[in-house]
Amino acid sequence: MSDSVVFFHGRDNVLHVIDPDCVKHSDDMTPLQGIVMAVIKAGYRGVVVDEKQLANGRFLSCISTNCSTPEGQILQQITKAVEQGHSAPSMNQVLDAIAKRYVQEGACK
Repeated sequence: MSDSVVFFHGRDNVLHVIDPDCVKHSDDMTPLQGIVMAVIKAGYRGVVVDEKQLANGRFLSCISTNCSTPEGQILQQITKAVEQGHSAPSMNQVLDAIAKRYVQEGACK
């Protein structure tokens, strides 16, 4: 266990308790983070990123999804797949899947 613990009240209204030493650290953006940023940039509101600065100066990126939205559901599925060792799809594939889901549901982003 590390010298510090992060308590984060997420937008999902859940209190998350994170040991920063147990989180993979990288100065490069992961494919999943790239997908999340593309979804946000495309104007979808079912996902947000909050950054918390740790005592050691590094940042912890906290991704919150709203699973009542197509983008939230799709990003949750991708996250689970990536955690199981599968490769992340391309940003374009994800954006296309989200747009198709909105058309199927007749909803607006």
